[in-house]
Amino acid sequence: MGSYDDYGKAELGDERLSKRLARLLQQLSGNPAASISAACQDPYQAKAAYRFVGNDEVSTEAITKITQEVTVGRINGAKPSVLLIPQDTTELNYSGLLETKGLGTIGGKSTTRGFIVHSSIAVAETGEVFGLLAQKQWIRPPEELGKTKNRRFDQPIEEKESYKWLETIEKSNISVPDGTTVVHICDREGDIYELFCKAESENTRYLCRRRHERGIEDEDGAKLLTDFVKMLPVADIINVQVPKDSHTKRSARNAEIEVKYGKCKLIKTRRLYMFKDLPESIYVYVISAVEKDVPQGEEGISWQLITNVPTESFEDAVTRIAWYTQRWKIETFHRTLKSGCKVEELQSESAGKLMKLVAIYSIIALQIILLSYIVRTRPDDSCELYLAEDEWKILYRVANKTKKLPEEAPTIHEAVVMIAKLGGFLARRSDGFPGVTVIWRGLTSLYTILDAAPFLA
Repeated sequence: MGSYDDYGKAELGDERLSKRLARLLQQLSGNPAASISAACQDPYQAKAAYRFVGNDEVSTEAITKITQEVTVGRINGAKPSVLLIPQDTTELNYSGLLETKGLGTIGGKSTTRGFIVHSSIAVAETGEVFGLLAQKQWIRPPEELGKTKNRRFDQPIEEKESYKWLETIEKSNISVPDGTTVVHICDREGDIYELFCKAESENTRYLCRRRHERGIEDEDGAKLLTDFVKMLPVADIINVQVPKDSHTKRSARNAEIEVKYGKCKLIKTRRLYMFKDLPESIYVYVISAVEKDVPQGEEGISWQLITNVPTESFEDAVTRIAWYTQRWKIETFHRTLKSGCKVEELQSESAGKLMKLVAIYSIIALQIILLSYIVRTRPDDSCELYLAEDEWKILYRVANKTKKLPEEAPTIHEAVVMIAKLGGFLARRSDGFPGVTVIWRGLTSLYTILDAAPFLA
């Protein structure tokens, strides 16, 4: 699906390695849920794929750097006014690979083995996903299990796993078109005083969901952030369509959200007093979004967001809330990586090779997501920008049960709907746009058909 030619021009130290990467991406994307041998079909191609992953000259970092370069190219081409960079962590479980060397502990159990992946992606305000910007993979040594509660308060953040949030901001800071505002988006794990300070020192924007109670300086007498938010007046109410979520069994509903916003000064916590390089206080904007009249049995929306992006009106606050909703894209990426590309079913004799494969499949997962959002943002593009001529022609014939082809190639919207139908999408008027899951299912079916096409001719 789509062209990976840009990866063939990448700098991997050897032109043959770059071309092999592009070819490998094309092969694996044809059936992302299949094993490497099945996706490559030819045993010689499969052997070449394993040889590529085993090559010491090809590092996980080099693959990720190439991915960032391609993503930056897309950003510069689109020139978005606002670039959102959500980041998040996931754990990959390889407990069944008893002979694989180098795996660490995950999930807080000594018997659960795997490694950790922290990624950031680039997203436009419209929801269009440009690609992966940064990814860090690491192994937690077995001897570190259970030590979280015993961390020393005087331990600098550079020695903690939470440093991943600051490090990812560094790696994601890229050259963007003039006039583009870059905002890093974090969930509650990113509620870190050091992160706020680092962003201020580097003139970087952030938006994160509040997790911790914090002391503040306030003219009205509030000493805690919770009290400050309670004292804020309700600016207005917005109506939000809450989507259905089968994972949490949340039903779709229209929700009324009370919006508050204000500016306050956070005070450095006592546990950080020995770090003299951190400022004693910093100004932040706080946005509160709380759902009214939550249906019985449902979990209502209740967000408190912290940002250094000026938020001085109700419209500003609503925009920040809309930005935060784009954070779900990083969760969609992780879900596609696990469910669509089935990276937890990969096998290798070493954790290092598994990490390279995850970096490669991350490119494919983002390509699938990219396609699903292009349908929403550029539906009238020709599908020939993303599908080879033989691909869309076979897709059209199969989806429409006809041998007659149109004079012009279908639009990307028409093509993706046909792909999604192969994945179980009903395309009823009330169904809206197809989601990521039915698209990758449809892609798997399409490439199965494409594989068989030469024998059916």
